[in-house]
Amino acid sequence: MFNLSGSEIVFLLVAGLVVLGPERLPGVIRTVARIYGDIRRAARGLEKELTETFKEPIAEFKAVQKDLTGGFGEVDTEPSPPMRPEKALPMPSESSPESAAAPEAPTDKDVDPA
Repeated sequence: MFNLSGSEIVFLLVAGLVVLGPERLPGVIRTVARIYGDIRRAARGLEKELTETFKEPIAEFKAVQKDLTGGFGEVDTEPSPPMRPEKALPMPSESSPESAAAPEAPTDKDVDPA
């Protein structure tokens, strides 16, 4: 939860030993550990309660989602033939293989400077 490394924990223990002294440090560590455990148990209980509370509405939403997406059938992720010229069917007037090639992009000579 706090994401502390080993050296950071040792530093905190040494700092606590200097600040609190050897008599009070074990009691403070026990108190902090107990509070930390209580907070974790409360969070776990809240998570479980929220999961149980929203289980049925989430199941209903998923059923509606399945019904809606099921009505559309399979989605085709491939672009349609006009978007993919290499897969487009040749036009009837285009009988030669040279005319089926993609048109060249305009060059600077083809563009009117005006």
